[in-house]
Amino acid sequence: MRNPYREANVDPLLSLLSYAILFGGACTIAVAVYTTLVSYSSLPWWDTWEYIAAIANGEGPLSPRWLWRQHNEHRLVIQKLFFAVDLEMFHARQVFLLSSIIVIQLLHVCLWGWSMRVLGGWRGALWRSGVGLVAFCIFCPSAWLNYTMGFQVCYILLLLFVTLSFVALLLYWRDSQRHAGRASSRSLWLCILAAVCATFSLSNGNLLWPLLLAAALLLRLRRPALLTIAIAGAITISLYFYSYVRPSYHADPLAALTKPFVVMKFVAVYFGSSWVHDSVAIATVIGGVGLIIAVIVLLRTLYYVRTSRAFALQIVITVAFLLGTAFVTAAGRLNFGVPMAFQSRYQTFALLFWCSLGLLLLNYTSSDDGKDYRVLAQICVLLIMVRGAVLSSRPIQEARAHGFGLNVAITAVLTGVDEPTLFAQVAEHRDKLLLGINYLREHQLSLFSDWNAHLLGKPLDKDFGVVAASECAGKLEFVIPRNYGSPGLYVAGWAWDRQHHQPARAILAASHETVTGLAAVGHLSTTAKADDRAVNSLYAGFAGYIRQPEPGSEVKVYAILNHNPPSICYFGSIDEEFNTIK
Repeated sequence: MRNPYREANVDPLLSLLSYAILFGGACTIAVAVYTTLVSYSSLPWWDTWEYIAAIANGEGPLSPRWLWRQHNEHRLVIQKLFFAVDLEMFHARQVFLLSSIIVIQLLHVCLWGWSMRVLGGWRGALWRSGVGLVAFCIFCPSAWLNYTMGFQVCYILLLLFVTLSFVALLLYWRDSQRHAGRASSRSLWLCILAAVCATFSLSNGNLLWPLLLAAALLLRLRRPALLTIAIAGAITISLYFYSYVRPSYHADPLAALTKPFVVMKFVAVYFGSSWVHDSVAIATVIGGVGLIIAVIVLLRTLYYVRTSRAFALQIVITVAFLLGTAFVTAAGRLNFGVPMAFQSRYQTFALLFWCSLGLLLLNYTSSDDGKDYRVLAQICVLLIMVRGAVLSSRPIQEARAHGFGLNVAITAVLTGVDEPTLFAQVAEHRDKLLLGINYLREHQLSLFSDWNAHLLGKPLDKDFGVVAASECAGKLEFVIPRNYGSPGLYVAGWAWDRQHHQPARAILAASHETVTGLAAVGHLSTTAKADDRAVNSLYAGFAGYIRQPEPGSEVKVYAILNHNPPSICYFGSIDEEFNTIK
């Protein structure tokens, strides 16, 4: 079939649009990396404390019993291996995990780009548009939790293995067609290996096996291939559910069958939330339209098989997997309410769903029937990316706020000020959090390997030079006593490095020339610009904790500037009555 995208006289407008889409995808990757950097914290969050508490209780990070142990409804064997590497080789600072997420996503984009060429024959403007769209959807900041929480590596790994499994199956099918059914088994074994890895990356990896078997039947693969997939799937799923215990706090999936309309609404919001922030009604409408299109797409599966459109089949099977994922998620999370579908982590799947529909649109325009709609399709894709860019500011802010909150929690832990409300946002169970913190402290891991972990109690001038107060600007806006188990002061305000024209690196507090407090910088401040015209960043705000001052002592507050080596600059004090002094 003639592919108009491969002709020499490609429409210049079409070519320009394709480069714009590719550039948009590259920009999205850059934004994802930026989000990771500005929201980084070495402090683990939520689920990861379950792991650290288990290790603190004597579990070996590579012991088969712990690797196999169920986490919620998942068996996260491969993800736990990543965690073990981060713990043993990278001081549990999350750098390895967050870097792995970026690398795995890049590999996923490359795999889609490769399959477009090999299975779809895409070239030129069509290929550029496809790769740009995939990069945009895989790296979109709507899934901001992926860039702040190393635990999310399991979500990223799953989708890479899913795509690899489908691509390998279709390569095996195409090879079978070319060699009269005598295809090399390497692609088939790669398909099965990827499916096994997907199963032990996240629970919905189990959905791969019935999809692979159904696809193999539709593709009329030989009986040995069918039996191999069926046996491998049966063994893998049986192993997965061996000694499986359904989490009591999740909805009963069978009970969800009695609420089909609520389940459908959850699924619609699950997908529609990619394009709105909070409106359940609008998300339901958008997601409902997407579901209708997806059903139409699935009904064309036999047509793609008859016409040997391998890449279109890859997209269709991917859509089927993502639909299954949404319905399984709805069945298990229905007790949390429909708004639960807005969770950032679910965007990892929802965005790939919309990406698949967009790729099918581009694939249609590569045919003779759709050639008149090529420019229109490219414009639609570009407008979708523009819409995503417009929506991106909020998830980036959420990511920064999340990372800043964790860094403020670090200052509470390091100073020893008890802050129950803050710690409740870091971990689900306080006892596991305290157990994990003691373990990390004992082994100098995570926050206790940070550059500021050993500053408390040291002379102020030991690690820093003091510069003139004119080199910084700042304001203490709040000083609030905390009188829980270990009392202290909560402080907040803003601080600016005048010489480098950026927010201060961090904040120190000292009493009698000894460091007694720390504060993290990076909070969204609405007052800094109004107080000082030189401030040109919205993220000059700080918050942190100071150990309880001795009676009659004055606490001086310093901005750590971005010098190399770093220096400090005085900008305010706190007296005995907790009044701030400039």
